[in-house]
Amino acid sequence: MALACTVLLAGCGSVPVSSLWKLRKLSLETLEPAALRAAVVHSPSLQLAPNGAVLTVAVSRQLRLANGAHTTERLEEKLPLQALHSSADMRPLIEHESPQSAVHLWRIDPAALPRLQALRTRAMAWKGTDDGKRELTLGVELTGCQKSGSTRQAITTLMRFAEPGEYIPIVRNIDLAETMSAAELKQRFPVCGAAGELSGQQPG
Repeated sequence: MALACTVLLAGCGSVPVSSLWKLRKLSLETLEPAALRAAVVHSPSLQLAPNGAVLTVAVSRQLRLANGAHTTERLEEKLPLQALHSSADMRPLIEHESPQSAVHLWRIDPAALPRLQALRTRAMAWKGTDDGKRELTLGVELTGCQKSGSTRQAITTLMRFAEPGEYIPIVRNIDLAETMSAAELKQRFPVCGAAGELSGQQPG
């Protein structure tokens, strides 16, 4: 069950080649849900909502129908993320901290881990009318706001999949505007002070 793409505010084409090599063996079988961490490094002019991060985990496969056609079966869970702030948790990311950057770190909310385990169990039980090729997709959705007058919002994202394990860059220094449409960017990251910003808004 290969990792099709790891996405944090960006598409597969943005994943560094060196990271793709490290991710090649990641699968639903080897993923350690309790050890998974997601980190985002961004400029101070961008503010992230404290409780708005969600991890999407999806597994898909191609099924061959009786008439010879193909269809896709997909299992998906959207799991709430819990922010981490302790010095022990943040220590592996210290190289990314500076006056010109802010670092946020999350884990899957422990209360949501049984949902991920249930998805894993269902996917592992798949058999029969597929070709054996299955894809694991991970994505993190964030919300927040931008300070008035901000221009380019550079984002670096990293993920850790095991303990112990390294934080693997998923995207480096990518403009937030390159990851979504202008309308979605305005909805997810309005100007700070606008109605509803950082007031518990949830990713759509």
